[in-house]
Amino acid sequence: LVSERWVAPEAHHLLLMAGAGFFLIFGHFFIFMAYRVGPTGAVAPFYYCFTVWAVISGLLVFGQFPNALAVCGILLVVCSGLTIVSLDQRKRRLAV
Repeated sequence: LVSERWVAPEAHHLLLMAGAGFFLIFGHFFIFMAYRVGPTGAVAPFYYCFTVWAVISGLLVFGQFPNALAVCGILLVVCSGLTIVSLDQRKRRLAV
């Protein structure tokens, strides 16, 4: 998989890298704009889609599924983030 000598990327590889860069730039731009414009409680759940896409791309591209420890960590981070968002929304509703 890894060679010890430099291999220049072919044209279609450069196009794939440019396309990936394009989508990464605009994806991050729109997430930042969503946080700037919308309430955090509404935007935060969409941020956790990055984790889902990372697992899917790791499975499709590298054929790897996260081990049990990684799955526990992912679930811990996602569940705690969603719990914080839920509690924040509940607190806002009670304050109004």
